[in-house]
Amino acid sequence: MRLGESEDMSKNPEISQHSIIRNYFHRIGTFSRNARLFLLATVLWGFAFGIWMVLFNLYLLDLGFREDFIGYMLLLGGLVAGLAAFPAGVICDKIGRKKSLLTGVAVGSIFNAILVFTSNPILLLTVNLFGGFGGLAGILFWVAQAPFMMENSRSEERTHLFSINWAAFLLSSMAGSFAGGFLPGVFSSLLGVGNESVMAYRVTLTVSVVFLFLALLPYYAIKEKPYQKNSETMARRLSLKAIQSRAVIGKLVLTTGLKGFGAGLIVSFFNVFFKNKLQATPEQIGVLFALGDVMTAVGTVLAPIISSRLGKVRAVVSAELSSIPFIFGIAVSSNFGFAGVSYLARGALMNMAFPIESNFAMEVVQTEERATTSGFTTMADRIPRAVGSSTAGQMMTQGNYVLPYMITSVLYFLGSTLFLTFFRKAEKVRVSKAASLEVKEGE
Repeated sequence: MRLGESEDMSKNPEISQHSIIRNYFHRIGTFSRNARLFLLATVLWGFAFGIWMVLFNLYLLDLGFREDFIGYMLLLGGLVAGLAAFPAGVICDKIGRKKSLLTGVAVGSIFNAILVFTSNPILLLTVNLFGGFGGLAGILFWVAQAPFMMENSRSEERTHLFSINWAAFLLSSMAGSFAGGFLPGVFSSLLGVGNESVMAYRVTLTVSVVFLFLALLPYYAIKEKPYQKNSETMARRLSLKAIQSRAVIGKLVLTTGLKGFGAGLIVSFFNVFFKNKLQATPEQIGVLFALGDVMTAVGTVLAPIISSRLGKVRAVVSAELSSIPFIFGIAVSSNFGFAGVSYLARGALMNMAFPIESNFAMEVVQTEERATTSGFTTMADRIPRAVGSSTAGQMMTQGNYVLPYMITSVLYFLGSTLFLTFFRKAEKVRVSKAASLEVKEGE
């Protein structure tokens, strides 16, 4: 019977596509209460993140700081957060996902508020180490997300939850980007100050902090089952003796590190690139960032379908390699319109791979190693990304805005091809084992 149904679907693509879409929305409808609360929190902090990403670097430039200072902030915050990522994974395993999410967002909100109301360079650097979206507090929050989604979803809906969560973040970030682009103008009129004044930026960034605080409410409402703490001591977990999937985690760390360094060279400086090289206004940057989130969200929603057709590994690699020509497009353009289109295409393709790759990483390690693996991969992303950001800040201060994009293209190519080399066989083995288990259960 199943074979006949499969043949009918293959003969009639419209039936097959309708079935895929119906199944997609059915999976979303089965999400647990915890998963829905988690998605609501994602919307709130995603809006805060969108405002922050558009304005904070511009705010620093308006305070009189240069690109190299922004690079130093990213370097210090990223290094500390990266080094803390593995211990954060172990802590997350010890205290549970809910407490990790609450702690990360609560402390991060407080430190973001401090960042908005100081212009002292030493204080900015110090506070950035411990708080914000990329500091010590934030890293516990980032590390807890993937294990939380794994533990609050069933296998058949898991890729959908990862993808919908990423899409929810992107769409809310899009709204935040719009707000970040236009609210400074609104506040400048209300306050009687210039459109790109420090005060207008500061008030808008305060809105971001408020929404970050609001994200605490749905996290608090999550009802986590009594957490089964790992009986191993913290010292043993930190010594790495308990890790069984060392080779797999090592490969994930290498490929993530290459792409993380490449991302650090360009991603944190997109707003600076568009403002200083192409003379874009905050409104233009806000609209572009928002459109980028829309494009990426569309790609992310389609990710489970693409993943089911190509497999997770091939889907990730295809998307990442396809983004490389558009990185060149941004670098060589002297026109904001052309660079903007390239930015949209690059973001949609590169970010579409993220939920698939994150889901895959959680599947290829032992259940008790998920938070630890998340910590390792986060560390592998943050430290190289921080070094890349500092390097790019130095280059841009000297007027070289193109070289970072060239280096990024090479690193993305290396990281993606190595990922394919390492894991294409591993995915086939995993799928084969899963199929065998299903057959045995059916018997």
